[in-house]
Formats: sequence, structure tokens, C-alpha cells
Amino acid sequence: MDIQGRNRGLETHRRECLTPDIIEGYLGYLEGKGRSRSSLESYRRALRGIYEYLPEGKRIGGETGAGWKSHLEGKGLSTVTVDNRISVWNGLVQYLGHREWQLGDFCREKGGVQPELSRAEYLRMLSAAKHMEKEKAYLLIKALGGAGMRIQELPQLTVEAVKRGMVELEYHNARQRRVLYLPEGLRRELGEYIVRGGFREGPVFRGPEGEPMARSSINYLIAAVGREARIGEGKATPRCLWKMYQGTCQGIRANISVLVEQAYQRMVEEEQLAIGWDA
Repeated sequence: MDIQGRNRGLETHRRECLTPDIIEGYLGYLEGKGRSRSSLESYRRALRGIYEYLPEGKRIGGETGAGWKSHLEGKGLSTVTVDNRISVWNGLVQYLGHREWQLGDFCREKGGVQPELSRAEYLRMLSAAKHMEKEKAYLLIKALGGAGMRIQELPQLTVEAVKRGMVELEYHNARQRRVLYLPEGLRRELGEYIVRGGFREGPVFRGPEGEPMARSSINYLIAAVGREARIGEGKATPRCLWKMYQGTCQGIRANISVLVEQAYQRMVEEEQLAIGWDA
């Protein structure tokens, strides 16, 4: 590799801390460029989203843009919305002097199909998390893809729920409820994680002060594992993990339906032989 290539590699791995002052400075820069008030408000919302997405430390680098894009897609946002927000990211890092951190061909064909995670890719993510020794990420991936929890339901996965082996989930402002039984293997692993963490009550996945873990941190951890597992772009998200779980269950139900129909047909044939009109 030549010297310029090495320098580009070093630049990609550099990281900077994103602060509210930097964001305000960038907005002031845009205002000086003649951006309208409504445009500045759109920029402010997108920049706030980037800031909230970042984990503790609020550091950005060459991989942040791709992770941010996966996070947005995982929330089910439209292609146009994702592209607009990535455009804001590209402008921010150019302002910071890091054009090498920009996402290049980030536009997707309108109406494109949401990427789907396969069961094999899910297992690769679990293996990668183990290899990285990221136990929290491993358990998050299992809770979402193995037990079928939604990201917004994770705060309800508490120490008490793990002890019971079931989670009584409420959503849509408690208008709807469902009971989720934890797979025994996951329950055991969560129990061991709780003991090591010294948690006595409250959410299993938590922040530094014991509060429920921020969604931005969850997305960040899962995206990092996805990159290590070489999962296709946009697949390593809580949404895709949940969709994979749903698809697996639907496949099992379809197979069971076939078996039920076959068993019924055999029963009818036996009855026909015993008491049919011509028997």
C-alpha cells in the first residue's frame, strides 16, 4: 500500500467526539450559507438523531455513517427519509474535515424491498458476538431474534421476569398485552448475566445508572456485531432480527398445518375403509 493509501486508512480509523457545541457550530455555518429556517430545523432534527444514536462518549468515525444508516432502516423509515438524513451526515463530516467518512452511493431504488436476515446469518451474529466477547450484544440478539421481543419491549425484560421464565408484555399504551415465554437456554444465560452484574431488580439491559438501555446503544451494538459477522448492509438491526423470528415461526406453523392436514386425510381414509358406502 502506498503512503496515501495508508494515510486514508488511518483517517478512517480516527474518531472525534460529537458535542452540542459542534452541532450548533455546524448549524451556524449552514445559516451563514443562506439555509432557510425550515431547512435549519430539518438539519437540527437529523443532527439530534445522530447525537442520540451514538453510545456513551458520543464519538464518531469512519464506520458511524453505515451504522447510522442501518439504524434508520431498522426503524422502518422510508427510503427518501433515510437518504435525506444520510445527506445531513455527509455534510456534517465534510464540515469537520472528514470527507473520507461520507457515505457514497447511499441512495436505494425507490420501493426497494427491506433486506431480510436469514436464520443462518442470525447464528453467525451470535457466533461473532461470542468471538468478540460481547455478552450483552449476544443476549440482545438472542432476545430479539431468538425469543421474538421487539426493541421497544426490552425494558420489560426484567430480573423478575427472567426468574419467572416469562415476560408479560404491554404495548400500545397498555391497550394490548401478550405473554412471552423465554426459551430455557436464553433464560439460563440471562440468569447468569444477572448474577454477574449484581442486578437485583429492574431491566436486564440497562445503562450506567440502571435505566433501561437506550435504543441507540442497542442499535449500535447489534450493528457492530453485524459488521464483524459480515452481514449484509441493513440486515443487522433489531427490526430484521424480529422479522427473522416471525418468518421462522410462520414456517414452522406452515409445516405443522401440512402435518395436521395429512393426519386428517389418513383418518378419513381409514374411516372410509371401515364404514364407507361400498365397504
